Amino acid sequence: MSVVIRKMKVEDIPDVKKVDLLSFGALVETRYPDIKTITARTDDSILSFMRSDPDGAIVAVDEFAGIIGLSFSHVWGKTGWAGPISVLPPYQGKGVGKELVKRSLEYLDVRGCSDIGLETMPESQVNMGMYLRIGLTPAGLVLIMGRGLAEADPPDESVTDDVMVEKFSESRAKEDILSKIRKLSDALQPGLDYSPEVVATQDYLSGETLIATSGNRLVGFSIVHTHPRREGMQNAVVKALVISPSAGDLPLEPLLAASELLALDDRSAEISIPVPSVCSRAVDVMFSRGYQVAQTYERMMWLGSSGMSEREYNLCSWSG
Repeated sequence: MSVVIRKMKVEDIPDVKKVDLLSFGALVETRYPDIKTITARTDDSILSFMRSDPDGAIVAVDEFAGIIGLSFSHVWGKTGWAGPISVLPPYQGKGVGKELVKRSLEYLDVRGCSDIGLETMPESQVNMGMYLRIGLTPAGLVLIMGRGLAEADPPDESVTDDVMVEKFSESRAKEDILSKIRKLSDALQPGLDYSPEVVATQDYLSGETLIATSGNRLVGFSIVHTHPRREGMQNAVVKALVISPSAGDLPLEPLLAASELLALDDRSAEISIPVPSVCSRAVDVMFSRGYQVAQTYERMMWLGSSGMSEREYNLCSWSG
């Protein structure tokens, strides 16, 4: 078997969607029998990954079968992560996935990232075994907590009086806000920078970033993807919800309420938010708002720190 790994092209998108669908479809069929079906990724979701980091989007091409695997890389300042990573079922276990992962991790290293990793389903022994053999180390669980939006709670006025939440897209001071987001990100984890995700969310019309301020001070933000990653889905995804270490708990519920209402206004039926299991305060608040654990991911590190903290609100997902 002769396989070449190369940069992804726009004309590859139909084959990329097919590989992803067949790969994840096989996993769902064997691991999640309660899920009736899984749909294809949207063209826009793949294009947003490609345009955000063109050199980090790669495919594995067999000389006879064509595209048989894919991987995307994402750079948030000094933090880099890989995903989604997919290989056609007949080619799994033959080293294709391992090579894609290694190429992505090495690419992130070359990009200057010092904190590098990915997330995987911990119940998949095959995935866990492959990543461990490559040299990744488990760093902790990320809980994907979800709830329906038909009865979304309105903001609690007694809480929101001290915290204002506004849309980034409506701001007249975007560059100033992006600068503050960089500083806030770095305060949570040296070198971390969420501003590329904020810009990509706006540029590719993936959703909205909600900005929380107290006085003239940025105290937190929530990056909400309201446009579905897969065809026919009606769920919103919070990619990151971050609070300044100096702000305490105060901005959390206003940002959660605003994220829920944004998703509801966009006609999403559900919303999900990633929460590191070690951040028990955030987990407790989520349960109090009616969220349940919908899925879990294991964050695995190749280099550096995972960014997960018991004391600070750095709620994000490294899953594509």
